[in-house]
Amino acid sequence: MEEESPLTYQRIKEAQAGDFEAFRLIVKQYSNALLSVAYSVLGDFHDAQDAVQEAFLKCYRNLNTLNDPAKLGSWLYAITRRTSLDFAKRSKPTLPLQDTAPSPDNVMPWLEQYAIQESVWGALQELEEKSKSVVVLYYISGWSMKEIGQFLQMSVSAVESRMRRAREVLKGHLAGDYEQYFHTQRLGREFEQKVSEQVLKRAGHFYVPVTNKERATAWFIQHFHLGISRHGNPVLESGQELYLLECQHHVPASLPVLTFEVTNVEDLGQLLQHQGIATELIQEDALFGKLLVFYDPDGNKYHAIDPKV
Repeated sequence: MEEESPLTYQRIKEAQAGDFEAFRLIVKQYSNALLSVAYSVLGDFHDAQDAVQEAFLKCYRNLNTLNDPAKLGSWLYAITRRTSLDFAKRSKPTLPLQDTAPSPDNVMPWLEQYAIQESVWGALQELEEKSKSVVVLYYISGWSMKEIGQFLQMSVSAVESRMRRAREVLKGHLAGDYEQYFHTQRLGREFEQKVSEQVLKRAGHFYVPVTNKERATAWFIQHFHLGISRHGNPVLESGQELYLLECQHHVPASLPVLTFEVTNVEDLGQLLQHQGIATELIQEDALFGKLLVFYDPDGNKYHAIDPKV
């Protein structure tokens, strides 16, 4: 795992005060660890992602209830475990398949992968809760013994002791094959971006994925004369903040990231064209009225509508 600088008390306080960039640091530091916790309960990586997204949403909504920032890790662990247990109660008792429809030429590898998954999950059930979490945090999240101890509020020696006993149990069931299985399940960093987007959506905020936040902020100010919030985000006329989320690999979506109403769509179209902004021809839409499509420097699509036709 890449070394992450620990979150400072000040950053956590900023997140509690509504600074989403500070909250993203929490997501960045803990997303893989919480995925490991959820997997240790659910046994399926897709279900674990859903559970962690739900857990981070709960964290975002209730962050102000965290009185001691030093207990952030254990607080997140408790929320994620409870959320995962709720997911387990709602799901089928059988182990989910990772690939539900293999092609005829891929049946044997699919069966082999499922058999390994089932064996690993069965062996993990021989471990008690904390030992299971230690194993998955170590092998999948790539955390050190010290990081695991801080997260689970255990001493390093206690973590090492649990790992030794867990390895013996797993080897007894799987002959050492579990290590290779875990290493193939390493989690990608793109999950951090996905969590941030989902939290903002479900919390009722606007967000725009960008490759450079500073450049995108300047673009909005220059062309739309938006104000800036105390958190450094552009502010719409409605008073809502526009969160610009930096992502390394951005592929613009076909759907608009923002749709808004204007009093005169022709005037806006002429202004944007004069400013060199990419636009499409104004359309007559049966639902929206007059519709102008334009794009920002990252290729994100926007819809400006004028319902008076």
